[in-house]
Amino acid sequence: MKKYITIILALLLLLGSQIACDEPPQVPDIKVPTIQVGEMQDKREAIPLEDDEPVAVELAFGAGDLEIEAGASDQLFSGHFRYNVEQWEPEVTYAAHVLTIEQGGADEEWGFPTGNTRNEWELEFSPEIPLDVNLQVGAGKGNLDLTGLQLVKLDLDLGAGDFSVQFGEPNGAEMGDLTLDAGASRLEVVGIGNASPEMIKVQGGVGNIDLDLTGDWSRSADVRVTAGVGALTLRLPDDVGVQVDVEGGLSNVNASGLERDGDTYVNAAFGEAEVELRIEVTTGVGTLHLIEISD
Repeated sequence: MKKYITIILALLLLLGSQIACDEPPQVPDIKVPTIQVGEMQDKREAIPLEDDEPVAVELAFGAGDLEIEAGASDQLFSGHFRYNVEQWEPEVTYAAHVLTIEQGGADEEWGFPTGNTRNEWELEFSPEIPLDVNLQVGAGKGNLDLTGLQLVKLDLDLGAGDFSVQFGEPNGAEMGDLTLDAGASRLEVVGIGNASPEMIKVQGGVGNIDLDLTGDWSRSADVRVTAGVGALTLRLPDDVGVQVDVEGGLSNVNASGLERDGDTYVNAAFGEAEVELRIEVTTGVGTLHLIEISD
């Protein structure tokens, strides 16, 4: 993809130099790579559950629509893939308790599509085993309903698009790290307290981020959020102690239900509740909303 950007920049520089010299612009004949859009393909993959050992999931999704949810207990993985670019045929492998799901198509095979592309993945994972999930998404839309899954770690690296993540009930495993890189995406995460990660790291990019930290927290947690460009909303529980330290001066801070002391905001339960969230926010360009949610 970088080489295509280089080509475009070179063309712009050439046109600019010719215009500056009062010469009529002459665009060289450059063949732009394309990807062929064809008939819709329908593919299904399934891997049965063999034992109760933890599984690492490595998922690389280029572009399109992605849905994830808990599936059948006796199936480690079940996937339904629909796509109309032949090179995008997904590749699924499983060995030594590592499940890899990748969108096909090497970098040199990418280009401008000859029509409207479609790439739709519906993925299900067994709720019976602990999962260490590393998810990389290029662009598109994603609905990741992780309710019912046993998550010991989640690393979500997004490119551009619109994504939602839900934790609808308490996690069946102890989660260590929850890492979110929002890229140039709108990101909404609901019920983080149900996941109960020990550490949360969020990197903002360009786009709005909405983090709902309510839910059934089983332990205290540290939260580090670096905002980018756009609005950042933190929805905070009132039944656990919350302290938010804010750094940076390019954002407006709107706080509801919390007391302020300089750049620190606390709720009434902080210092009293057994479970506490210590949150550090480095603001970017935009507005920071701190909203306490009553249980």
